[in-house]
Amino acid sequence: MKRVAAPVVNPANAITLARALTAPFIVWLAVRTDGPSAAAAALFAVAAASDALDGYVARSRNLVTDLGTLLDPFVDKLLICSALTAVAATGRVGSWVVLTVLAREVGVTWMRSMARQHGVLLGALAMGKAKMGLQCVTVVVLLAVPSTEATWVEILVLTMVAATLASWVGYAQALRRGGVALNASVTRVS
Repeated sequence: MKRVAAPVVNPANAITLARALTAPFIVWLAVRTDGPSAAAAALFAVAAASDALDGYVARSRNLVTDLGTLLDPFVDKLLICSALTAVAATGRVGSWVVLTVLAREVGVTWMRSMARQHGVLLGALAMGKAKMGLQCVTVVVLLAVPSTEATWVEILVLTMVAATLASWVGYAQALRRGGVALNASVTRVS
């Protein structure tokens, strides 16, 4: 699809901004009790689902903008990291989980910046997309379940952390190869 100049204020970017505005409400709902919060889990699930909607609207209506391209992954990081921080603040998950996810997000953002300085746009890897899906499921579970110490929940958290670290390695490998990876979306910038 040929990219044309789309207005910055458009439905896709409005959905992204609305998703960002849910973060403080998710945090508030999660920390107001020490236990599970069905309301926080539901709001997070709706916000996470709207990620697919804003992308669909942008692509199907040719409304892809530089602002939207920048905001969308930032809002993803905002939602995941703020919700995980709230869950950790209530003692429902270890802070090492939050720190691992934060380190990955900062690391990948830095790698994308480095690639861009070398004329390469490093798009989302398939592993990064899978990681995001697994993070969303994990956050909903951590917000909603009565006990985060159940074995299946701990396995889910560990799997999410492993996927988070694996996707970080995938980006590092793609960067090392000059932005070229089998499942990377790479565009050379002139």
